[in-house]
Amino acid sequence: MISLKIGSAWLAASTLAIAVAASAPACATTLYSQGFETDTSGWNSPTRVASGTDGITAASGGYYAQATTDYTTWGTYNNSTGGSPGAFQPYTTSIKIYLDVGAGAANDTRFDFSSAISHPDGSFLRDFIFNVGFYNDGTGPGAGSDRFIVSASNNSSPGSAYPKNPDKSPIAIETTGWYTFEHVFIDNGGQLEVDMNILDSSNALVASWILGGDAIGEVGGNRYGWFDTNQFSYLAIDDASLTAPTAATPLPATLPLLAGGLTAMGFLRRRKKTA
Repeated sequence: MISLKIGSAWLAASTLAIAVAASAPACATTLYSQGFETDTSGWNSPTRVASGTDGITAASGGYYAQATTDYTTWGTYNNSTGGSPGAFQPYTTSIKIYLDVGAGAANDTRFDFSSAISHPDGSFLRDFIFNVGFYNDGTGPGAGSDRFIVSASNNSSPGSAYPKNPDKSPIAIETTGWYTFEHVFIDNGGQLEVDMNILDSSNALVASWILGGDAIGEVGGNRYGWFDTNQFSYLAIDDASLTAPTAATPLPATLPLLAGGLTAMGFLRRRKKTA
């Protein structure tokens, strides 16, 4: 039987399954979604192409988009607070990006993807950036293989950040495919926490970083999603979204192991390594 250790206690898989079912985890309300099936609305301005273009099958549906340094407002700035400036509410932004390790890119070809957040008055607060590069050299994670190296920071390449930065817990991705780049913005005890996750095409967690630290009173709603650096001719993207959690049913008092604000599902999803 598989068990999961939480603190000093072990939770058997059968018990965990019951806990997950009983917790009734929050559902997400979709505030913005773009799969490029009919247009590129909400983006400025990638090229919409049919699935199969350049040998790439869309992540879902019959179309995907080819982006350079394009950006999205996730529908509108401060979408998570109802479309106008206001106090912080938790939300998640997500986009699928196709990483092709066999594309023959030059060593140290980079892109960045940022999901930024505003102050409550709608002015810019901070970027939260995946720093990504293609490498085939003999240094860093996955040395000697063709791979993408990813880390996370508040700064952009090439001048202020680099994917291999050992202080940012870089990881290597060596398999071609669609990967979800996800930013989860939450209030953790009065401070902003941003869980930056990468998931593979089966929705398994590949890597995760935690950034943040701003006092929650200084934090508002969403800003842009932006490929602010891109040295590739284009990046295939699909299934961009902004979602916000709806109210969850509280955990039963008989499940003390999962107290403290984490449902079982949330615990499993938030397996982190701090950058």
